This record gives sequence, C-alpha cells and structure tokens, in this order.
Amino acid sequence: MRVVLAIVFLLSSLSSFAQLKPGFNVHEVTSTIAMCNSFNFIKQFGTSETIIPEHFNLHYSSDILSMDNKFEVYENENIGVINYRGSTDKMISWVENCYSAMIPAKGTIVIDEEAHDYAFASEENAAVHAGYGLTVVMLSEEIKEQIKALNQKGIYQIIITGHSQGGALASLTRAYLEHLPKGELSKKNTYKTYAYAQPMSGNKEFAEEYNARFSAKGTSYSIINKEDPVPYMPFNYEEEKLVTKEKIGGWLFGKKEFNAKKLGQDAFIRLFERGLTGYVKGSNSLINNILGLKFGKIEMPAFVADINYYPIGTLKELPIFTYPKVAVDVSDLTTDEIKDLEQDANGKWYKKESKLFQHKPYNYYVAVLKKWNTSAYNRLESTYLVSDL
Repeated sequence: MRVVLAIVFLLSSLSSFAQLKPGFNVHEVTSTIAMCNSFNFIKQFGTSETIIPEHFNLHYSSDILSMDNKFEVYENENIGVINYRGSTDKMISWVENCYSAMIPAKGTIVIDEEAHDYAFASEENAAVHAGYGLTVVMLSEEIKEQIKALNQKGIYQIIITGHSQGGALASLTRAYLEHLPKGELSKKNTYKTYAYAQPMSGNKEFAEEYNARFSAKGTSYSIINKEDPVPYMPFNYEEEKLVTKEKIGGWLFGKKEFNAKKLGQDAFIRLFERGLTGYVKGSNSLINNILGLKFGKIEMPAFVADINYYPIGTLKELPIFTYPKVAVDVSDLTTDEIKDLEQDANGKWYKKESKLFQHKPYNYYVAVLKKWNTSAYNRLESTYLVSDL
C-alpha cells in the first residue's frame, strides 16, 4: 500500500529572499533542508513536490555524474540554490567517501590526459579530502555552466547546500568557486552555504582559511545533530580490514554484492576504536587506480602527510532526533528477528533505533522546523519516514 505523506509547504514569502545577506536566516535554512530531501522523496514517492518550498522552481536537474553524484538547481526571482545529493548505495559513491587521503588545496588533477587546475584555498599548507576534491573538479564545468545560466536570468545570489556527502561537496564547491581566476564567472556573483550533516573535508590550515573568509562573515553554516557520527568523520580505512583490492574488484565487476550499510557500520566501528590512526596511504592509492578503470587514467597530486581533519562552517546544533515508539507483533518472528527489537517493562516489543537514524535527511528537516519554525512543525502530519526506522 502506498504511503501518502502530507508535508507542509514552507510559506516563506518571496520578499524573505529578496537579498542574500550575511547571517543565519530561518527562511533560508528551512528551505534548503527541504530541498536536501528532494532526492529521497523522488526515490520513495516518485515526486518531491510535497517537500520543495512553493516559492522555488526547479531550474535544472543533472544527470548522474562523477562517482554517482547528482545536483539540482532551484530558483526564484532573486536567488539560485545548488543542491547536492548525498551518498547513495552504489559502490562508486562509497569509494568517493573512502578516498580520504588529503591532497594539496591548490594544484592540478589530470583526468584522461586532460589537466584541470584547481584551488580550494590560498594557504600553502592547506589540504582537502581527495575524493570530495576530485568530485568537485569533475563537476566544476557543469556547475559553472549552471551558474552562468542563472546569471542570464539576472540571478547572481546563490546558495549552495547539501546533506551528508552532499554537504561536504557544497562547502568545497563554495571554496572552489571563490578561488576561480578572475573572469571565469561574473564578479557580481555572491555565495552562501548551508551544509547539513557534512563530514569534514580538509585539514586545519584549510579550515582556518575557510572559516576566516566565509564562516566568520556569516556566509557559511554547518548544521549538525551532535549524535550523528558522520560530521565527526572523514572515512579513513585500513586496507587489510575494510577496503581490499579483492573487495573493490569484486564490487566493481559484480563478483561480490556491495553492502553500503555493512561497510558503513564497519567504518564507524573502526573510527570509534582507532580514530584517525588507521590511515593507510596504500589503500587510497589503490582507490585511485580503481577509479582509473571508470574515468580513464587519473593523476592526482601527491598525497599530503596529514590526517588532521577539522570542521568548517559556523556550527548550529540540532537536538537529538526522537526515535518513534513503533510496536511490533512478534508472534510470527524468529529468535534472530526478535534480537533486533527491544522490550519494555510491560512485555511489549518495539523497533530498536536504527544505526543511521540520527543521520537521516528527513529527521534533519523535522528538527530544523521544530527548532526554528515551530508553527510549520506543528502542522506536520508525519514527523518521521517509515523507511528511516
């Protein structure tokens, strides 16, 4: 039976978006986290119309690009929004997360014999996540074309947003655009960033420069749930434990089933047990070679001997997401199935909170409304998605 959700439209007026000003803006944050739910709503319900704010129109939706990445562009009369999709269950999307060695924040990447100069920072010792940096470079031409298309409509004020991996790409895209050579894009363009549940994407030097230029001036925000493990990560893998040549080869050529959930759980455990000390440069070199099978030969800058990741963006914390009490009839369940449930003092069985519940984009949407737009929150007919339980 199809589940129909009646989601409240955000009723912010067009005048609320007349000008993109520095500072945390409730209309901007409620609208962008709604847009971050677009991809999941399309996947589950076939449309995102019930979640997208009514004062924004979809201007562009990209094809599947790079490492299973996708982005949308929304617009109203004055503001454009670039919205990045987060990680998917495809192997190549998780390879992007796994590719966690750092490269210099300024350099050249050669893809299939074509050189791409890039800059995410000016500081000489700044470095960024190789997987996210490579993705931004691979998407950069299409992103620039869409910004030019907005400019042709008279739109020069642009918000960049995304959830999870999409949040990291949003922040790095902001840094990339701000460091483009003069003349590549209109000097009239101004940018603002709202990143949700973003993993870290660069070292201390990168973070300090980014935060001084953007966060301190009220134009970059990182919204997290402190119980969500992803904002405290880069994904650093020990080759012999999590990512091996045989595993990646099996996933890539269909010999083994790729299980993103299992890989993610293993990664969380490894990170909590060993922190960032599990960094092994060889596993990232292996990933680079694997990516070459898909995109042609990739020549990355030499990896930086740094695993000291730092957060970016002015931090805004959300309250812990409340897991709903969902009763379960256990009469037909096996002993193993019951292990995934919990029992109260009255003997009733309930679903146990899933490991990634605190990371789900719809929960971020609900929490944002609850904290900053209580009237909209009180009108919600559903405060959770069944698929998130």
